[in-house]
Formats: sequence, structure tokens, C-alpha cells
Amino acid sequence: MVKGKIIILKFLLLFIVLILGNAWGISVFSMNSTVEDLILQSDLKDGEALIWYLGHAGWAVKTKNHFLIFDYVSNSRFAQQPQNLSLSNGCINPSEIKDHNVFVFVSHGHLDHYDPVIFEWEESIKSITYIFGWKVDRKPRYLYFTEPRARKTLNGLEVLTINHDFDGIPEVAYLVKVDGLVIFHSGDHGSTGEKLNPIFKDNIDYLSQQARDIDIAFVSQFGSGTSDGVNNGDLYTISKLGPKVTFPMHKGGGERFYKEFAMEAKQRGAQTEISCAQKNGDRFFYQNGKIK
Repeated sequence: MVKGKIIILKFLLLFIVLILGNAWGISVFSMNSTVEDLILQSDLKDGEALIWYLGHAGWAVKTKNHFLIFDYVSNSRFAQQPQNLSLSNGCINPSEIKDHNVFVFVSHGHLDHYDPVIFEWEESIKSITYIFGWKVDRKPRYLYFTEPRARKTLNGLEVLTINHDFDGIPEVAYLVKVDGLVIFHSGDHGSTGEKLNPIFKDNIDYLSQQARDIDIAFVSQFGSGTSDGVNNGDLYTISKLGPKVTFPMHKGGGERFYKEFAMEAKQRGAQTEISCAQKNGDRFFYQNGKIK
């Protein structure tokens, strides 16, 4: 708790110095600097993470040595596109992260999870790796997780996948081990009926055997036949994977439903801290199993 407060105070002090410096005509930082730039420069320890909500199923996660981006979509399908792109408003501006070790994950080809704009980032970012849950023919040099339940180790990351084709196309969910953290991103992997889809259940059972003490889970909220809240698949995922923190997602433009998910999940016995984004660009700090 103390470390989290110190980091927050540090960011506030940096922001005050920046504002006063500009007001007094002193070039304390580059005129292109933003609060987000300063936050991106912060040092993290193993097991710590900064997390940004990028809308719908999109997330950015900064760890000690890596910067992960999941299922980013830039169009205005769920929210009006801001004029100036920044993590602070839920958008990837490659100039903000050009010096980071960036890994871009795309779970499948649905247009609410995959945006070809991601390929433009190569022009600005020195170190960038693309990871896909299906074969993108036009980019044969990237990493593809097409075989069932694949596992690959690359540049400080261990990536595991579970595969499904519930919507008639190849899709994966990712489990990523990086810098003392275990992160799960579900993509569209879910089970909405009262009875669990057997492929879904088997996949979650498999992942639960591959990793203990999952830190952060991004879980798509599809709702059930009676509500936009929690379904049995969500509860099973949380129960088996045991994430310390769960972020509901997949309600771009309807972020108010994340709180409904949190309330219902708790009422139904979910043993996890549930954090809810309210708007694109919301930022969270993870440390010692909690959001600070």
C-alpha cells in the first residue's frame, strides 16, 4: 500500500513540476512530454504492473522489462476517436512507447479484436513482436499460435494458448508469464449457457494445471440469457484459475456493465478482486496481488 501511494505521489509531483515549469517558461521536460510519458519512464519491480484500458477487449500492460498490448482496436466503433492519441485516452501512440520492448497480442480475426493499424507501429517502435492466434498470410514472419495448446518462450516471455473455434474461425486465449507475473487474456473464449461448453471447460482445466497464482485475468463479459452480468463460464474461469485481480471486458461503449459483473460475481462467491474500467484510458497499478 505504501509503495503504491509513493508512486502516485511521485506522478503528482512530476505533473506539478511540469505545469509550473511551463508556466514560468522553464523547460523542465521536453514540450512534447506528457504525464503518461513520465509514468512510462517509471521503474517497476518483478511482480508489478501498470495497466491501461484501451476499450472493449484492449489492454496495455507495462511490466519491469516488457510492454504488452492485447487485442487493440483503434476505430470509433465503441468510442469517439480522440484527436491526440495517447494511453491516457485509451489509444496507442507509437511515439509514446517507441523505446519499450513491445509485444502485440491478437487473439483472433474479429474486427473488435483485430485492427491492421497495429502494423504501422513497426515504423516507430524499435523492438516490437507480433503474436497471433491464427495465420495472417500477409505477415508470414510473425509468431503464430495455430497448433493446439501451444507454448513458446521468447525474449523473457513464456506464452501459452488454448484454442477454440466457437464462432467458426480459429481463436486463442493467452496465458503470459513475464517479469514475475502471470497474465490471462481470454479473447472470446467463454461459455454462456448454464451447462459449460465441454471444450471451454477442458481448456480452462488445462490452463489451471499450467500456472498457479495467476495475477491478472482479463475476462470477456458475454452475460447470460437473463442478464449482462456473470455467467457460469466466468465463474468457472475465476474459480479454476484463481486470479488475484480480474478485469471484466468486452463491453466497449457499455462500461457501466462491468460494475454489474463485479457485484454479481461477488454475490455468487467469486474469490478475486474485481477492478472495473469506466472509460478508455483508465490506468491501474498492480502490486502484491492488489490494485493500488
